[in-house]
Amino acid sequence: MINQKKITFLLGAGASRNACPILKEQGEKMIELARIYFDNPDLEFEEKPKDLDEKKRVMWDIGFFGNMSLKFGTIDTYAKKLSLNNSYRELSRLKLSVSLFFTIWQLTNNKKLKSCNSKSFDDIDRRYISLMASIIEQKDHISCKLNDNVRFVTWNYDLQLEYAFKSFCREELSWDYISQDLRFRISDKSTPNLEICHLNGYHGFYKTDRGDYHILDRTNSMEINEILDSISFTSTSLSQGTIDITNHINYAWENNYLAEASRNEAFRIFSETDIVIIIGYSFPNFNKEIDKELFDRLKGRHTKVYYQDPNASPTLIYQIVNSEECDVICEPKKLDNFILPYEF
Repeated sequence: MINQKKITFLLGAGASRNACPILKEQGEKMIELARIYFDNPDLEFEEKPKDLDEKKRVMWDIGFFGNMSLKFGTIDTYAKKLSLNNSYRELSRLKLSVSLFFTIWQLTNNKKLKSCNSKSFDDIDRRYISLMASIIEQKDHISCKLNDNVRFVTWNYDLQLEYAFKSFCREELSWDYISQDLRFRISDKSTPNLEICHLNGYHGFYKTDRGDYHILDRTNSMEINEILDSISFTSTSLSQGTIDITNHINYAWENNYLAEASRNEAFRIFSETDIVIIIGYSFPNFNKEIDKELFDRLKGRHTKVYYQDPNASPTLIYQIVNSEECDVICEPKKLDNFILPYEF
């Protein structure tokens, strides 16, 4: 039997560009979502009113942090400012806002929100669906499993990969059931061998003293107000200290337990990799230390690296890999589908 090559996808924001707002768009869409809720297209999110109820607080924070994202360039940059200033309560609010924004974004079908410059966002980026169709197999009569030789390391908060996987399973399956078949969740109780490793964490999940929970199955509604009815409790719970969001959304400079456990899983995945496929990733400065350590795990293995991005350049990759040990193939033009090499 021929040994299968182990393939690892390294994903950046561009991998989800057809379904999720990225970079500047994210801040703009956070503001737009809040303005839609408050029914005020000119609302500025500066001094916070004191008489906001629970739902309005959630939406005000989403608009406010969207505003800060635009002022600082990215939401990550503003998060770094809060971290440097030891503004940890504010940082927790930011993380909750990011998590709730992406959850509402994924669940709603609001056409105004989910369009930009004549472009309509997909619910699930079709490239993920096409890829999943090639790399999953039947597990039993109701569920699927990822092919054993394919793994993902992603810097994205979104659950596009997981939603694409879920679309091939029975529709009634809950997220708790799905996450048994697709290992992407990480907790302080156990560190499984992840199949999808989110280095910046992922939206929709939180922690309590009793364990890890999510808000993804709390409603089937696609209306913003009704979705908010189901998930806004997290704001009060966070302020009361009964839930913790900080470890499910995290940043490259943080050293909490779940962030470190996620990185260790990513390092393990890279150390077993024969082929790396980089999609939609620009290697931002924040992430360079971790990125370097990831690619250091390829040393001693003759690895092939595919780089699929409009600005893909072998020069960038050869700054972090040994040119004698890695073959680099760049694809800056064919972006309609994710690369899946013949070695698969």
